[in-house]
Amino acid sequence: MKFKLIALTAMLAATGAAHAKIADSNDRAPNGGDLFANVWSVSQNASFTVDLGMTLDQWAAGNMNADGIKLVWDFRNGTFTDMSATASGIAMTQTIDYGGVWDTFATPAVGGAADLKFDIKAMDGTPTFSPGTGTNRYLSTSFANSISATNGQVFNMDAWDVVVNGANADVTNSTHGADLDIAGANMFDAGDSMTGSYVLNGGEQWKSQVSFSSAGSVNNALNFYFLTNGNATAAQQASVSKYLGQWTFDATTAQLTYATAPVPEAETYAMMLAGLGLVGFMAARRRNRI
Repeated sequence: MKFKLIALTAMLAATGAAHAKIADSNDRAPNGGDLFANVWSVSQNASFTVDLGMTLDQWAAGNMNADGIKLVWDFRNGTFTDMSATASGIAMTQTIDYGGVWDTFATPAVGGAADLKFDIKAMDGTPTFSPGTGTNRYLSTSFANSISATNGQVFNMDAWDVVVNGANADVTNSTHGADLDIAGANMFDAGDSMTGSYVLNGGEQWKSQVSFSSAGSVNNALNFYFLTNGNATAAQQASVSKYLGQWTFDATTAQLTYATAPVPEAETYAMMLAGLGLVGFMAARRRNRI
């Protein structure tokens, strides 16, 4: 089987390079903010936020429920690879520049922390005083097999902007700046001046705005959901749909993967048909003996 390989190699820069920022819920309106990942350890008081190089609208328009989709981000080497057996419909429009931030974050203590968690998010919000149907849109992981949220909770999910804005404002252990066409990264720890903004505080529930947890332990699979307000009534249930793929993160290799069920190889179909034929033969033989 021929895989379509698309690799974007990062320009590895010295620490403190100013090249990119993560778009929050308002930066790319009305087209949606950037898709980004967070990795953190409460015990180690450290978090890592990274732009994945595509927007909410790009993701929503892609073929992300098809069998055989496999997308891989390598935080250490600064690459993205589309290994999909089926066309994903995703075209990276941002250059990746992670600048070695992952290695600054992933010290032996952090990388081996028992409480190391991750999640994936994307945001597109509007002011809550004038929400129309579908104006507030979010992507979120969750370990749960199903999640729910009210319109009011969806309106308030843009509280996560404080994390994105904090990451963009930090000049230590970051690749960031004003250019939204380059995907950067940021690492927070207790030594940063904006520690109130980083992932650890309310990180598992969109800054404590929703009832579900967006996070899961590394090396475990997370489901992925699209949430949008159904109308302007805060108390009513929002619309929630689930993607067929799952996210996994390997802290050892620093690789993040989104994958759906694989497309069966021709040999697999042949073996299945042969198996069915053998079952039919055995059933017929048994009838003849009766």
